[in-house]
Amino acid sequence: MGERVAEITPKVTAGVLRQSLAFRQRLSDVYRLLPETRCRRRSLCCSLLPEMTLLEALTAVGRVAAMAPAVRMEVTRGFIRHFLMNPVEVSSCPFLVGNDCRIYQERFFGCRAYGLWSRPHYEGEAQRNRKAKEFSRKQWEHLGVRLPREVLEFQVPYCPHVEVAGAGMVEDALLLAAQERLDELSGRLGPWHKVFRTTYFADVSFFLASHAFGLREAVATKFCLVRDLMMGGDRERLIAILEEVPDVCARLV
Repeated sequence: MGERVAEITPKVTAGVLRQSLAFRQRLSDVYRLLPETRCRRRSLCCSLLPEMTLLEALTAVGRVAAMAPAVRMEVTRGFIRHFLMNPVEVSSCPFLVGNDCRIYQERFFGCRAYGLWSRPHYEGEAQRNRKAKEFSRKQWEHLGVRLPREVLEFQVPYCPHVEVAGAGMVEDALLLAAQERLDELSGRLGPWHKVFRTTYFADVSFFLASHAFGLREAVATKFCLVRDLMMGGDRERLIAILEEVPDVCARLV
């Protein structure tokens, strides 16, 4: 038997949410380390859900929980769908509505930094992403599933259209310092900060799916659904799964 994978249960999340309020309120201090920007709102950066810290994920959970019930369920189902379907389709961030973000003022660090990194740094991150996709491709093929080439090859392009308010360029060092500060702040949540990164791959959609179905069941459901779709199945099962998604976020606060 292999070593048991650490899991953040809904009970743990509810407790950490209560304990993290002061840290979540200090997120704005970290975000203010980045300059004010003007964006053309082409929503290129919204093509994928960014990696994030546990502290940011908890902030997102709190924001979703505070939404009107119908909107809350729409967004929650959007996250679950994103988790289940991201191997076979390029899906936008569930907070995106048209070209607007439901939580723009509290958007994640990854969203804020997009368009500010230097091109060399961004290309380095793109290369890391390509390696991760190649690893994922091999893992799925080992399970007998071939993923669509258009998804494997998709890459969010470098954006030269973000304008910094005032004069001057933004140095990568400033962004890295802010990122380190964010990581340190999230690290104050104890071991769960690391568990979120290692077990859930810093993916809030995986995090919410595991709270809806359980960790192992979420992974098993995703595998079966993707396998069936790649073998020519329809999306009726996906629709049925989404219809049964519980009101996860409301249960955590």
